[in-house]
Amino acid sequence: MLGIIGGSGFYSVMKGEERHVETPFGWEKVQLGRFGKATVAFIPRHGPTHIIPPHKINHRANLYAMNKVGAKHVVGINACGIISKFRPGEIMTIADFLAFHLGAVTFHDHFATGAKHEDMSEPYSKRLNALIAKAGRKVKIDVKSGGVVATTFGPRFESPAEIKAFKMLGANLVSMTSAYEAILARELGLEYSSIAIGTNYAAGMSKKQLSHQEVLDMMAKSEAKVIKIVAALAGMVE
Repeated sequence: MLGIIGGSGFYSVMKGEERHVETPFGWEKVQLGRFGKATVAFIPRHGPTHIIPPHKINHRANLYAMNKVGAKHVVGINACGIISKFRPGEIMTIADFLAFHLGAVTFHDHFATGAKHEDMSEPYSKRLNALIAKAGRKVKIDVKSGGVVATTFGPRFESPAEIKAFKMLGANLVSMTSAYEAILARELGLEYSSIAIGTNYAAGMSKKQLSHQEVLDMMAKSEAKVIKIVAALAGMVE
């Protein structure tokens, strides 16, 4: 089953059973709906009314709940600031990340049963990325590839100096959530990828002042395309 972690555009589209899932990290609501003949599990990353800021997201509960309801393939829908390579409004898959988290992002809180160090050589599934691109072609929507996302903690936007440093380190996108989901999904053995939307140029990449409204506006313009891609993808994932 395909799991989707996202928000904008799916609140009204995903209709079905709402399941309350108990996890070691708190209760989580998972919505089980259908795209065609395929069942899809959905969790709104920021809550159903978008009230949870990035630094307060319970990523461990989200991913654990996805695994518990049987979603073995998970796709995050991510709004991303653009550092280079992409343009606002473009949709892309992510190949790698740089993670800048203030605290631990892991399920491995002890080594009582042995040391656990996850291999992150392929942080985003190449197979799932290829299927997302194939789904895009099926619905005639171009999906770019090669995203490398610097993931910060939020909720503030990044400074121009930070963006410049991220670019020097090889990032071409910036997000406040993507890498953390990828890390936890890998620890659970879930296949994970992202459908990223380039919403705006990051700080210092243009003369415009950043605003959350700009991000929301671009997500609203892109949601119909993302829904079409997810609907096609749901029928491809085994």
